[in-house]
Amino acid sequence: MRRLSKAQGILFFYIFDLALLLLLILSFLPFMRRRGPSAKDTALLNPAHKDKVFRIELSQGGGGIFSSGRKVCLEKAGGIWLGSSSDGNGEFVWPADMQAVDKLLELASSVIRSYEKSSSRKDWGKFGITDGEAFSLSFYDSSQKTLSYLYFGGDDPLTGRIYVRSASDVTVYELDAGIQPYLTADESFWADPFLYPQCLTGLGRAEAEEGLRRGKLENIRPREGLEADYSGRLYFGNGAEILFRIYKKESSYIVIPALTPGLAASDEERAAISRISYRYGISGLTLGNLLEELRQAE
Repeated sequence: MRRLSKAQGILFFYIFDLALLLLLILSFLPFMRRRGPSAKDTALLNPAHKDKVFRIELSQGGGGIFSSGRKVCLEKAGGIWLGSSSDGNGEFVWPADMQAVDKLLELASSVIRSYEKSSSRKDWGKFGITDGEAFSLSFYDSSQKTLSYLYFGGDDPLTGRIYVRSASDVTVYELDAGIQPYLTADESFWADPFLYPQCLTGLGRAEAEEGLRRGKLENIRPREGLEADYSGRLYFGNGAEILFRIYKKESSYIVIPALTPGLAASDEERAAISRISYRYGISGLTLGNLLEELRQAE
């Protein structure tokens, strides 16, 4: 029998080892395919429904027996948005930040990649996506028909993606967390940030940014018969006006504005603006700037 040389023997064993390695890799391929998450392109809100949205509700928790949670409701009126919240028991109505609402709608209706994480209700807890602990986001049309109802949970520390499921499905998905900054029921986040609201002035964002900004919304009422420490009226070129009543509170000030719409406002918008009743805090520095602008307007 012909004997193999030393070099041929080494080559034979290398080839044999390589064949075993290939067999091992091939044996893992089905397992790897099973473990890979299924992915698909989706949108949180059907893009065809974006312009139909009339009402948006954002709620943090509140599904437990001893938890009331927090909730913000945003409602469209003509070309403007109004807001109310559970922090104010729905009693106070404020002009919403129209750019923030538009950005939320844009993000929700954009097509993005999603990855299936679980199709079992038993797994909701580990994703922080049960009714009681999740953040809910829902969209409705003018007839109060639900266009989309979503529950958001925690995020994956490795991918940075956020967990989400639809109220009509048990499947949990993981998707890009770009919408996460807008998943808040903080009314001060959603309210128009300016002392002269855009719904009244009609100014674009860049021009509005040059004006004075409010502080945190304050859901309080002054004592009956309490006189305002400062007051003044400001008129705008479009016929709109604001009457400011300002009350000192410790080291800051509470502003209660009364808004009168301009001539170009539609009947729907005029009715909406007449519903606005809110108040917010300002610093002493902002008060000084506001009083100066009121004096110049006299």
